[in-house]
Amino acid sequence: MTVTKIPPLMEAIEKLEDFIVVNRLKAHTRIPSEKDLCDLWGVSRSTLRQAVDELVENGVLYRVMNKGVFVSEKKYPRDMAGVDAMVRDLVNQGNIVSKHIISMNTIEATKQISRKLMVRLGTKVYEIIRCRVINDVPCTIETTYINAEKYPGFIDLYSETASMDTLFKGEYNAIQTTGTEHINVTYALQEEADMLQIEVGSPLFYASGISLDQNGETVMYYKQLIRPDKFIFVCAVES
Repeated sequence: MTVTKIPPLMEAIEKLEDFIVVNRLKAHTRIPSEKDLCDLWGVSRSTLRQAVDELVENGVLYRVMNKGVFVSEKKYPRDMAGVDAMVRDLVNQGNIVSKHIISMNTIEATKQISRKLMVRLGTKVYEIIRCRVINDVPCTIETTYINAEKYPGFIDLYSETASMDTLFKGEYNAIQTTGTEHINVTYALQEEADMLQIEVGSPLFYASGISLDQNGETVMYYKQLIRPDKFIFVCAVES
């Protein structure tokens, strides 16, 4: 029988992750020094430093110059399948998720909106802006555009306790099955910073995309501003 030995770097990463869990280290707790951990586990400083670098890059740890390495705040997984998948996952993980509707209006489709929704320029569309709150912390700002002619009365049915996905299925027989999404980085303006309770100019993830129904027709176009200190992006890969 051949025994496969775990590479030193991977072993050091696992030991660090286990150390955080076993000792129940809270966010912003300083981990022991490199020397102490090397002595504890019998690993080289270069290997341990690489392991710390890996966990810093993955958002598990963070460094403060001249002070040491600390445990990061827990980040919520943000599935790249889109907004609805994100909310379902958060709720299933036991998080308290709510939303605050900032505004709901009927507007005329601009060039960009008409292109995304595949409608004529000037078509009446619903614009819904909401702030998503997770465990009492505002984490995302979402703007959604929906074809008012195809989904009449949607904003009359939608509320802070209603689910868009459920409304589309139940009222319009539109089942969101697929879509596309793009991720970029932007910076918070004053109004966005106020809503998300962060500093003006703080970096934000900017996600934009469309969702399609079972017939391949566009259901919605959305834009989302996401606090990077609260989320990490994940994607399932099939081989």
